[in-house]
Amino acid sequence: MSSLSTESTPRERLDRAISVLGRVRMYWRGAAVMAAVGLAISFALALATKRVWRSEATILYRDTIQTGRDSQSSTARAARLGSKLKDALTARGTLAGVVEAFGLYPEKSARSMVEAVEEMKNHVGFRAQSSDTYVISFTHDDPHVAQEVAARLTQILLDDYRRDSLGTATMTRDFLRKELAEASAKVDQASRALATFLAKNPQFQWGLNDSPYAPAPQPLGSPGAPAPGAARALPAQPARPADPQLAALERQLARVEALLGAARSPATVPGQPLPPSVVEAQRARTAAAAAVASAEAALAEKLTTVTSIHPDAIAAQRRVEAAKSQLAAAEGALGLVRAGLTEVPIGEARALTPARRAALTAERTALLRQIAGLRARTGGGRAAAGDEAPRAPAEGAARGEAPRAQPSAPDGGAEERVIELETEWHRLRLDLERAREYLKTVQANERAADLSADAAENKSETELDVLDPAYLPSRPDRGRGRVFFAGAAVTFFFALGVAGARVLLNDTLYDGGDVHALGGPALLAAMPELPARPPLRERAIVPAYCAVEPPGGPGYAADPPGGPGCGAEPPGGPAYASEPPDRPRYATEPPGAVESSAAPSSAMPAEGAPAGAAPEDAPRDGLDLDDCEVVDRSSWSAPEAPLAWVGVRSFARAGSPAFDGPEVEIIGADLDPDGHGVFELLRGAPASALAALRVLRHRLDQRRAGAPLVVAVVSPGRAEGKTALAVRLAMTLAEAERARVLLVEGHLACPRVAATLGLRLPAHSSFSEQLRRRMAGEIRPLGVIAVSQSLSVLAEPSLEASYPAALHSVHFEAAMRTLRRYHDYVVIDGPPVLGSGDANVIEDASDGIVLVARASLTQASSLTRAAEQLGDRRILGVVLNDVAPRPVARKRICIDGEPAGQSI
Repeated sequence: MSSLSTESTPRERLDRAISVLGRVRMYWRGAAVMAAVGLAISFALALATKRVWRSEATILYRDTIQTGRDSQSSTARAARLGSKLKDALTARGTLAGVVEAFGLYPEKSARSMVEAVEEMKNHVGFRAQSSDTYVISFTHDDPHVAQEVAARLTQILLDDYRRDSLGTATMTRDFLRKELAEASAKVDQASRALATFLAKNPQFQWGLNDSPYAPAPQPLGSPGAPAPGAARALPAQPARPADPQLAALERQLARVEALLGAARSPATVPGQPLPPSVVEAQRARTAAAAAVASAEAALAEKLTTVTSIHPDAIAAQRRVEAAKSQLAAAEGALGLVRAGLTEVPIGEARALTPARRAALTAERTALLRQIAGLRARTGGGRAAAGDEAPRAPAEGAARGEAPRAQPSAPDGGAEERVIELETEWHRLRLDLERAREYLKTVQANERAADLSADAAENKSETELDVLDPAYLPSRPDRGRGRVFFAGAAVTFFFALGVAGARVLLNDTLYDGGDVHALGGPALLAAMPELPARPPLRERAIVPAYCAVEPPGGPGYAADPPGGPGCGAEPPGGPAYASEPPDRPRYATEPPGAVESSAAPSSAMPAEGAPAGAAPEDAPRDGLDLDDCEVVDRSSWSAPEAPLAWVGVRSFARAGSPAFDGPEVEIIGADLDPDGHGVFELLRGAPASALAALRVLRHRLDQRRAGAPLVVAVVSPGRAEGKTALAVRLAMTLAEAERARVLLVEGHLACPRVAATLGLRLPAHSSFSEQLRRRMAGEIRPLGVIAVSQSLSVLAEPSLEASYPAALHSVHFEAAMRTLRRYHDYVVIDGPPVLGSGDANVIEDASDGIVLVARASLTQASSLTRAAEQLGDRRILGVVLNDVAPRPVARKRICIDGEPAGQSI
């Protein structure tokens, strides 16, 4: 049983783990055998292994020309290149060529080239040594072949990489050249379209740096300068008007449109100075438009994170409105500057009434009609549809009606035309700018591709180079020594692993930690392993009054010390019957009883004494001089002084319904004048064993609490030391006469108590025989054998009980109740639990059960099953017996089918 307790401190867990690992030593023989076999196999493999030589070459990845085409760093490119190079090196075509060139693996090549290539893959190595260096290796049983093949593989890899790099660079350059030609054609096409538009519409012009052919700006009022606003009012005019009258009309029209535009703009302030030129006014207008766009973008960004009622969104909305107001003011100023004004007219812009607005609109319509008529006359056939448009207002003026502004068809067509021209102008400009940007990008890429292709052709750009060429190996990469040591290491770890697995899978209990790990009955004590000792010398029992058995009969001494011829029945009949009336009875009463005898009488004639009586000058301290020597309880201390004769010691209890005399009496005693009797079992025991027994006694004293206690000692199986423990426990309980203890044989199927104590009991003292006589209706007191003043034994005289089935009779439980009344402790040497139901009978007749498990022998599963069979009603705990300092493997030793020695 090897498991770790979870309810402990880390230090305890560590100690527990060390203890479990120490059990590996139990299996050192098996581990040694496996190690020997493994070493032999490793040695054989080393002798049969061919030496293998490895040659390596190192290549370096470097950047010589930075073209700027690759956005990745050199480290990232090297990492990406590693897998690519490995795939190229282990390609089937590459390896097949090397196999054919060097004649490698002829046997597999004869069968199939695929098998030869697969075999070579196992001997070709490729690894990244650092971020920019790679190692190519090849192993072979010939060092020269290994060097040549490694060098060839390196050269093939470099050539393939350079060829691939050159092809890729050339293809990229050719592709980008085509892209450059297409981009150039697109720029030319966009430029031509814009130039054509500008030729048709000279009122649009490029910036100062767009074209050397763009017309330079002229100051307002100079000869040949266009009238302000003429480009927007008459966008279809191919040339500036040369007629002074037409120019005057256009200036007057621009002034009227400026007044109308200033009136519509809320940001024009009367009297405010205007920009000095149209260019400045246009720049102000462009800046205002950019401010509006920026404010709108900021508002849109705010609305992505907050709602429209958020203070930040409201503030952004106000900035947009302010920017639009500024844009309107800039547009109004631009119109006034184009009309030739230097400041906003005072009183006209803000005080524009509906009548004034209608008059200006009518004036604008009349001017447009006049200008259209003059252009029709001067342009030769450019009569616009506007000739008839002002006819209705002119007729109304001739009739004296007030002129009113009304939209005319020519006026609306002119505005649509302006919009179309402006849209076309911006589109053409945007197409040209896009074409130019794309051309710049393609030119940069094409320039980098040219550099890469030139560098690849000249072998000067990103390339691989040999840093360390393939060398001739001087030491084998996999020789016989390496094979042997590798096999030895594998063997060692395998043997250690097998031993560890056996420890983990072992179900045997070795120490108290294993018992705690079960989580079942508590551990009461751990008995250490006792040194082996010979069995006790067999001793005969001295009878009380020489009753029932004659002198020299089986179980008694032939001529007990104190007088020959002791064998006559004492006056009054057998020892089981009532004593003579003139003989005092030495009775030992149970708790609460009183003694029923007086002091022994000394007046008895020598002639009338029965045969075998003690002499007159025999010691009288504690002796009955009538027939034989009687030891008083207060002075009986075997084995302090040998006694020559023992009389009957009766146990009487007042008010017994079944007996008019004592229920329990001593029918014999164990006198060992040459030794210490049964207490030899405790002599020489280690202090740790005595301490464990006294700890167990202390726990039983706590459980007894002053009342009599019947304790049964059982074990899950045989040969686990329950009999030896029961005997020593009884002696420890009776130590120093602290309690009256009776040791009872409870394993009637295989009795061993008398043999363990070295007692040759008389036949009539058999416990099973006494129970059988009771079953037959014979009522007699239970006869016990005294081995000391406080310890008695009720056992079987032989290794087989007279009547084993008596255990299952009701008289057994009645006997236990009777014995319980006359002793402080009744210790029963019980049977094994598993395999029979005898232990359950013992349990019913007991107050507590002590389970005995033998270390290094009892299985945890057996202990668990035994506890389950008995139940937890009366189990006091577990005593782990024979705990060795180091875990050992034990086997059950039996003689004639039964356990031998003290392990029963």
